Amino acid sequence: MTRPSFLCAALVTACLSIFCCASPSHAQMGLQAGFVEAFRPDYLKRDMTLFVDYLALEEWQQPTVESLLSDYTSDFMVGVDGLRDQMKGMKDQILSAGEQGAIAVIMKPISEWSSEKARLKQRFIDNLRSVLSEEQQARWPQLERAMRREKELPQGVLSGESVDLRQISRDTEVPPDLMLAAKEALEQYEVALDFALVARSSQMAASQEKIKDALVAQDYAAGIKQIELIVATRVALRDLQEQSIELLATAYGSEWGARFRERALSAAFPSVYRPSPMIPYFAAARELPGLSAGQIEQLLALEVSYLVQYRNLEGRLAAAHRIEEPKKQSAETRRRMDQGTSNAIKPQIDPYKALHEERDALNEKARADIAAIVGPELALHLPGAAKLASDSMRPMTPGKAESDTPTLNSGAAPTSGDEKGGKRPVSRQGSGREGAPAGGVPQGIE
Repeated sequence: MTRPSFLCAALVTACLSIFCCASPSHAQMGLQAGFVEAFRPDYLKRDMTLFVDYLALEEWQQPTVESLLSDYTSDFMVGVDGLRDQMKGMKDQILSAGEQGAIAVIMKPISEWSSEKARLKQRFIDNLRSVLSEEQQARWPQLERAMRREKELPQGVLSGESVDLRQISRDTEVPPDLMLAAKEALEQYEVALDFALVARSSQMAASQEKIKDALVAQDYAAGIKQIELIVATRVALRDLQEQSIELLATAYGSEWGARFRERALSAAFPSVYRPSPMIPYFAAARELPGLSAGQIEQLLALEVSYLVQYRNLEGRLAAAHRIEEPKKQSAETRRRMDQGTSNAIKPQIDPYKALHEERDALNEKARADIAAIVGPELALHLPGAAKLASDSMRPMTPGKAESDTPTLNSGAAPTSGDEKGGKRPVSRQGSGREGAPAGGVPQGIE
């Protein structure tokens, strides 16, 4: 399969950025091929806390384990620095190797270092286990599960894939007696989560070698197939998380279960499940002086109706994310791989735009309905009313569209700008302590 030369050059540049630069620009296929994992240590100095807690290390053992961990860290950094230097020295060789040969040149040092990295990991494990008692050896499976939660859980890319429901339970401050009553449900979640993490990492390990082969052969269809296999394990993990939210919420009872569910969904879908800007607006409206009992009753009924519609929109937005996010993983790769060819795919229109606009319209209507209930005089005291009135008195700038004139959404509780084409904030899901975010290249080891 022949590809335009600019594509190979772009891919090589991206790979070199991953290997050699402090601020990498990642190529999608390169990420899925596991290039970044070469720079991610299997253990960090801060993992000492996990070793102490889960292995119940004695005081006399701790200095020995700290020394082993320090040796591993030093050896890993020496290897990574050597790989970076090697890649920098190979830049001209890579760029002159041609489309078919460039990736093969890149793969050789990466594969050699990956084998050495695995050897360093196993040596550390063997040395660590050699100083453990039989009782501590029996605790090893618990440590491995904790390490997977700590290191692999934050590497999700789908909404909800990386949430740690045990941490969210603690953040919700579920009472100890309820946590104890839900012990079986929590243990089932921990086991199921570990199973899903192992399935994801196993598929990634199996697919990464095939994706590397696909890159060398420029068989992008084969590479995309492997990406979709990885995505399937991500979807399975995400679905498990959502099912577990409901199971744990039920175990915590009606009051604390509702609090837990709200916090968990907000962590899983931060751009979807968030407090409505209209809640404080309704509260301010009810506090207006001079309202009759009938007006307050109307405001309460309007708020109930509004919240039902708002929650419905949240559910539809979350459903859209569940459908669109997995497709995006392979669609972006197809678009990048087909750039400059007759098969080029146009960037997808924002699949959430209509729902965001519907949510904006719901907020606008609620504001207007509140103003109609309280009347024109009291409406002047609603949040943002003074600014709205001031803006409406300004002369329209020549050539400015009528749609740019102030609206009710100009008040004190605006709808978020990220729904109108701005950058959506990035959420850090899970409770990982890794020195580098998922997909990044660590520049040092803490």
